[in-house]
Order: sequence, then structure tokens, then C-alpha cells
Amino acid sequence: MPAARMTPTQFGWAYVVALIAMGVLDTLWLGWLARDFYKSELGTLMADSVRLAPAGLFYLLYPLGLVYFGLQAGPTSLFEAVLRCAAVGLLAYGTYDLSNLATLRGWSLKLCLVDIAWGLVASAIAGAVAYWVAVPGARG
Repeated sequence: MPAARMTPTQFGWAYVVALIAMGVLDTLWLGWLARDFYKSELGTLMADSVRLAPAGLFYLLYPLGLVYFGLQAGPTSLFEAVLRCAAVGLLAYGTYDLSNLATLRGWSLKLCLVDIAWGLVASAIAGAVAYWVAVPGARG
């Protein structure tokens, strides 16, 4: 399996795939699977509708960080790519959720743990798919 840094073309493909994967995963999670959970946990903290500019910035920037920090250094296997991207998810979502738990009224421990777990899983899946598509040797 490859251990070298990604080429610019591989990086670009990995970014596009991670962007699509995170968009699809979060659409399913936030729009269908866990929608009622977030509504009940957030209550009045939840906006009536999604603010498109901040959401768009997140979906453009997060996959970039996922690929750069999780995949750019050349994981030696799909398993390593999954672990690295899961770690990025744990750090990113953990920072967000634990900061909110520390500073916001109404941010529950339950919400914190579920959202961190989701970030870890979604990041691992998006990173795995991006690695599998962008790095030729990753497909075995």
C-alpha cells in the first residue's frame, strides 16, 4: 500500500469525495436519523432553519482538514486512513462539543457524547471512502 504523500490530483479527488461523503452522511444523520434527537436535546437553542453561509463554510472547510490532516501524510493502509480520520473527527467534534458543554446552558452531556461519536464515525467513513477512491493502491 502507498506510504508517500498524496499527489495534488489525489488530494483534489480525496477532497471532492470527502466533501460529498460528509454532505451525504450529515444529510442522512441530521435530516432524518437523528433529527428528532437534536430537536429534543437542543430545544430553543436550535434555529428554525439552517443558516446556509456557516453551513456551507463548514462543508467546504471540514473535508479539507480531514484530507490534509488525516490522509495527506500517506497512510499505509485503508485501516490506518480510517484511524487517522476518526482521530480528526474526535478532535474536531470533541473540541466543539466539549467547549459547548463547558460554556452553554442547555448543552447536555448526552448531546455532547452522541455528537462526538457521530463526528468520529462520519469522519472515519468519509476519510475511508476518500482514501479508497483517491489512492490507487488502496483498493487492493
